[in-house]
Amino acid sequence: MGDFEELITAAATRIAPLIPAAPAAELGRRTAPRRRDERTGGSVVQQALRDIPRLTAERLLGALELAVAELDVVAPHELVAGLRPVPAGHTFSYLTSGGESAMQVPMTLVEGMHPGASDLVVDQVLALLPDLSGLDGDEAAIATRRGAVHLSTAVAVSRAVLTALGSTTAADPAAVVGIALGAASEVLAESPLPHAYEQALLDKRRAEYRGSSWSTVVPVFDHEFLLVEELGPSTPDFTATGLAAPVDTGFAVRTGIARGEVPVSVAVLLEEPPEPLPEGWDEIAEISYTAARGGARFGRGSTPPWGGPFRVRVSATGRDEGDERYELLIWPAPIADPVLRLKTDRVGHLVRGEPAPPPIVRPEAPHRWLKRLLEVAATVTVARGVTDVAGEFDEDAVVVEIDGGVVVVEDNNYRGTRPEVLERLSRNGKAASHFWNVNSDRQLSFARGGQVLWSGDVLDEDDFGDDPEVLRAVEGLDFTDWRHLDAKGITAVARFTGAAVPEDAVRAAVEERYQ
Repeated sequence: MGDFEELITAAATRIAPLIPAAPAAELGRRTAPRRRDERTGGSVVQQALRDIPRLTAERLLGALELAVAELDVVAPHELVAGLRPVPAGHTFSYLTSGGESAMQVPMTLVEGMHPGASDLVVDQVLALLPDLSGLDGDEAAIATRRGAVHLSTAVAVSRAVLTALGSTTAADPAAVVGIALGAASEVLAESPLPHAYEQALLDKRRAEYRGSSWSTVVPVFDHEFLLVEELGPSTPDFTATGLAAPVDTGFAVRTGIARGEVPVSVAVLLEEPPEPLPEGWDEIAEISYTAARGGARFGRGSTPPWGGPFRVRVSATGRDEGDERYELLIWPAPIADPVLRLKTDRVGHLVRGEPAPPPIVRPEAPHRWLKRLLEVAATVTVARGVTDVAGEFDEDAVVVEIDGGVVVVEDNNYRGTRPEVLERLSRNGKAASHFWNVNSDRQLSFARGGQVLWSGDVLDEDDFGDDPEVLRAVEGLDFTDWRHLDAKGITAVARFTGAAVPEDAVRAAVEERYQ
């Protein structure tokens, strides 16, 4: 070890304990090359200093400024001999602006009076840094030590080089610290991380991760959608489950539609979930997959930010009917064989090479279009024996005449649910309504001859009283199954009133009114 290297090592050892842990760790986590500043002026270290948050830089200046002023280190003459000061009589100018760091002007003066000095500091920091590849500990300890070693070395080198220049400008501690910060930032971005850092960062991410959940809509191509870190050449084999299969860095899900979009809800858990409940699903399968790095983006969420083996439970409904939705539950678990928890749809049977069950025709299917058209909150009312409903509904309600009655659609309103309204609408016949909103509140109501026969929430309801016409209206509609509850409610309304809801006329009127 040369004399100058020993000098720098001793000086850095004195400086390192003065560097606060939090900003040291912030520096120590720097790995990416510095951004290209929109302001093209300035040296390499000036650009690099701008890449450090101002509060961090100012905190480090406050912690080191006094100690730097007392730091007695001088670079050998031969090291700085190539630096020539600005010749006597020459001038230079610089521009300042409010809000700049207290280090910017002193650094600018050094750059103007001693061109090349900051570049020499960067070169010497690179040459004199100790080997940090063996640093060990948790993520914070490694990052803090890495940042402190780089910065303390840079401060010692900066002070030594600038002192050797012999000018009052170069002796300013703010210039020394500013150039040191810029040099450390520049070198850190190009230096390899210690070998133990990757595992320490993984351990930190695991310890801090609390799981997440979200809903999204994903694109479907060739009867599948993917949750992967990056697209790869592997092709999914769905024959084991008929629903899900692992691929490179993730997994694929087999859909009923060939192309389009499907809604998916996702929950990332920290441990295995309870046994699945089959209600509301047609197929449920579990498979294992291996994440490479983790953090696969999927809509507005992502998988856990680490690699390794995971398990996913995929639940699907509606694949046979073109009205499908999915749920994904993901958790860390050792690789295990695929498991099929529920198998009832035709798509799954055919993909697995099994005889397919007969098609299921759900009674509410013909009215699903109306729920999709109205979306999150609406009331659909049908009345027979009355055509003049003026005054019963707000002005923005859509009224479509049908044979012997009307269909009334209220977007985000509910006058059709009120008992007094239903009593008046049914005075010459029958009236019924179904309401829903974004909070999953629902109300199905039936009235005849000016009297409300039954009214209530339909979720999990199986007691609709004893009126024969009401019971016939809800027959075969499973309100304990949460799928398509509102289409079921509209179906009951149409059955009770004996009305056919004209899709073309209602759709056109709704789109015209609420466009």
